[in-house]
Amino acid sequence: MNFHQKTIDELFISVGQVVGIHVFVIVLERALWKTQLKYEEAAMIKISEDGVSLNELFEIEQDRAILVVHEFLINIVNTLGHLVGKQLAKQLTEELEAIDV
Repeated sequence: MNFHQKTIDELFISVGQVVGIHVFVIVLERALWKTQLKYEEAAMIKISEDGVSLNELFEIEQDRAILVVHEFLINIVNTLGHLVGKQLAKQLTEELEAIDV
């Protein structure tokens, strides 16, 4: 889970600088909404202009928490893809997959 938190933190900083924190928070909120459609535990993910907190997910079974966070990351990339283009989304997906190996 710490790895996923680090990945989200890095996305928050890098993408937030490019598109602006307020826009990225909206992207995160949409990604969270989409994740909640599949995993109700996603409601434990907290988003603010200061970052994303996964702390409450430590309360559930770790394998389930990882599924929730992975889905959240995929939804972030997909939402960004709609906003900034498929090429950037593809690059982010490849980077995430390379890290997961």
